[in-house]
Amino acid sequence: MSAVEVLESERNLAETNCAVSSNTHLLAEFELLMGEDDFVRVMARSSQLSGIASRAFDPLGLLSDLRSFSRHGAFASLVSMESLAAVKHCDADHQLIEFLSHPVQLVRRHATWLLGRRMPSKEAFGPLVDQLSVGGIDSMHVLRTLRRWSTTNPAAIKAHLSGALESTNDAHLRGRLIDAIGSIEQSSELLVRVAADPGEALTARIAAIGALGEQTDANSHLTLERLASADDVISLHAWVALGDLATVKSPPTPRKGAGLRIAQLVLTAGLDGQLSRGGLGDTGGVASLLVSLGEALAHHRDVDHVLTIGRGTLEDSLTTSSVSTDSALTYAMIAVGDYGRAAETPDSAWEHLPSIKRGLRRVMQQAAPMDLLHLRMADVGTLAGAEVAEALGVPVCFSAAPDPHNVVHSLQSRGELDQEKFIKLCTSEHVWFRARLVETLARRANRLVLFPRAKPSELLGVLGIDSRRYGQRMAVVSEGIDVALIRRAEANYCTDEKKNRAQSDILAELADQIPKNRRNLPLLLSVGRFNPVKGMERVAAAWASEPLLQSRYNLVLVGGDLVNPSQSERMVLDAIDQATPLESDLRKGLVLLGGRPRADIARLLVAAVQGRVGYWSKGGLYVDGALKEEFGLALIEALAAGLVVIAPSIGGPPTYVTSGDTGVLVDPGTDLAAGVLDGVNLVDRPNRVERAKTMVEERYSIEAMATQLVSIYQSELV
Repeated sequence: MSAVEVLESERNLAETNCAVSSNTHLLAEFELLMGEDDFVRVMARSSQLSGIASRAFDPLGLLSDLRSFSRHGAFASLVSMESLAAVKHCDADHQLIEFLSHPVQLVRRHATWLLGRRMPSKEAFGPLVDQLSVGGIDSMHVLRTLRRWSTTNPAAIKAHLSGALESTNDAHLRGRLIDAIGSIEQSSELLVRVAADPGEALTARIAAIGALGEQTDANSHLTLERLASADDVISLHAWVALGDLATVKSPPTPRKGAGLRIAQLVLTAGLDGQLSRGGLGDTGGVASLLVSLGEALAHHRDVDHVLTIGRGTLEDSLTTSSVSTDSALTYAMIAVGDYGRAAETPDSAWEHLPSIKRGLRRVMQQAAPMDLLHLRMADVGTLAGAEVAEALGVPVCFSAAPDPHNVVHSLQSRGELDQEKFIKLCTSEHVWFRARLVETLARRANRLVLFPRAKPSELLGVLGIDSRRYGQRMAVVSEGIDVALIRRAEANYCTDEKKNRAQSDILAELADQIPKNRRNLPLLLSVGRFNPVKGMERVAAAWASEPLLQSRYNLVLVGGDLVNPSQSERMVLDAIDQATPLESDLRKGLVLLGGRPRADIARLLVAAVQGRVGYWSKGGLYVDGALKEEFGLALIEALAAGLVVIAPSIGGPPTYVTSGDTGVLVDPGTDLAAGVLDGVNLVDRPNRVERAKTMVEERYSIEAMATQLVSIYQSELV
């Protein structure tokens, strides 16, 4: 053997040993994750391992190992699939496509999502169309994967989708197929035919009309004008599409002033100046924040315009079809769902990503030019906002919180999560995909805003971010509240029953619901969405479990739609009913007030502090039942009103609650009732109220938050 052959043989042996070592290391890591009970770490480590897999020296060997590993079940498949999608070999495509027929829905969904990172494969077209039948987030993943593939081979994808359309009469599937076809360029002929066909399924016609709002040819425009002239549901959708089309064709809008033009988004209903749907459905703290923040930003000397975008009906989209730029603050509502396919749950909203993106682009273009879009949530609205901002060239500021990581952490802390339950949680709440969405946005955002933490680096670690690479792109900002709203409530409050009855319906309603034999007790108050993560049922159970609390306090829970509760609200209400049965004496001390506007919340907080003659005494407490709060605006409002607060020790509250003075911090594993009893002893603590109020006014006013954010926004434009 020649010297050259010897060297070549040694090199091959070294590479083989390296490949074996690399693959063995990966498999060992996967085996460790199979025994891991920290599922936040499982998600983070799975992402890190995909980077190693992308550099595998022996991809075929690794693929064989991954196939064997995934046979351990759905959890093993989920853990290994991102590494599989990162392997640079065509056989990885075949394995992912095999997962499209997996018996577990989550595995099929995950494979659909990850196939979007690969090259188009005809083998996958049939199974992907089957996934469209599922609806919700499953359909959304199909749409995104096919849209990415269409940049490589649009003709083949359109042909397959058109064939599938011809072979099904299922109305919802036809609508989703049209959504997919509409996302591919050069599709106007088929869209016009479907939109104009009175015999076509309503879902398909609506989807086609929406898609025509992005087609700039004359035939599309004429079709929309003709459909808009009728007097039916179709005409409403056609008018919205004409608005979309106008913004697509509109030239760039010249800037009128030198100040900032900011858009902020949260897709919750009732996002208006009064927050009329506060506490109902998903209209919670973030919605309240954006209302107050929008007002504060609009009053800032360096801001010309603030556009606050929320969720509304189709009719709302039409009434706000021309976003005024004359006012410093405007609200715009976009429809989520339509008359063919309602979006009554957070899950069903995901499949409406195409129409949500059109609505966002429309209102942002109407208010153009925009200097920046601020995003905050881990939902379909944020996903749509990020994609629209990228298409329009608008910088993004992202407020990053480990959500849904915090949901997983909370359940782990309570010992309520194992592999099987984690799979169910990922299936129902989409925590794995939403975690990746947060992590991706945090890395890609032009500016990253973090919540205050004792150790901010821990949050960055959860999100997989190296702080050394961010520098000036990252800032810590405390959220703020409208302190003036609390102070106005205090100034107008009167403890006299007759005057109060004239001032505020909510206080009269509260007074009427307190039985005579339970009057003159102080209030134990909690305000927020009726979502399991907020812990309202924990508050009810804590109060019900402690005789001293039952006898000395009436419990008032504010939030939730009590008439038409959503699925998550129903779960919380059922848990409250279990803790305080309707037929028991316990129920006499519980008052449910449902969701309320923010002005009513301010009055309730003040009333709990000051009391009301003949109905409840002063010295109430505020209880937050969540196991973890990313920040806790309602807690800040309660402190501003002078209430003792009982708050979780995980997340933001330790940065502003002085335990043993202004409130009590409760660890996840600690009895909440014991924490409330500790809070009772703080009510009469000397000068506590003044300390709490001063702290909020100096550090957590909405004006201070607005000033911080303006500085961050301006730094992006320098």
